[in-house]
Amino acid sequence: MKYRISDVASINESSISKSTYIGSVNYVDTSSVISGNFNGYRHYPSISEAPSRARRLVSKEDTVISTVRPNMKHVGFISSKSDCIYSTGFAVVSPKKDKIDPYYLYLFLSSNRVTEVLQSIGETSTSTYPSVKPSDIGNLVIDMPPLDEQHLIANRIRLIDEKKNQNSQINANLVA
Repeated sequence: MKYRISDVASINESSISKSTYIGSVNYVDTSSVISGNFNGYRHYPSISEAPSRARRLVSKEDTVISTVRPNMKHVGFISSKSDCIYSTGFAVVSPKKDKIDPYYLYLFLSSNRVTEVLQSIGETSTSTYPSVKPSDIGNLVIDMPPLDEQHLIANRIRLIDEKKNQNSQINANLVA
């Protein structure tokens, strides 16, 4: 069946306020996430020292997707609990787990087809660079099989993705 993303997930449901947040900040900007790979974060001793865009909170099994320059594929899956605060340049897509498998949603949002659609929308934006609104992501239509089939598909592809990452780490260690 076909659904809009906004029917099976919420977008940007948690953020912080600079006036109430206390503590240090591990900040992730859009350039730190490329095609599912997270390349670290920047640490700031306090929220007042962090960039003003440090606002988005994520939960385990959310997908972060950049709303600027979609063709750059700044998309990632939050596989474990995160103590990082993400840039407002991301849309944080939180799956309704009774309707969609979280990794299935990530696979859809990171697909080439979705990237092309978002880039096309972004190129018509009035900003100086291609950008989309969270509502553009929410309006995307996904064709979904039943939940048990989503789990099966997502688990198989996730195993392949994990094996590819493991092999990349082994290769990096061999080079070192």
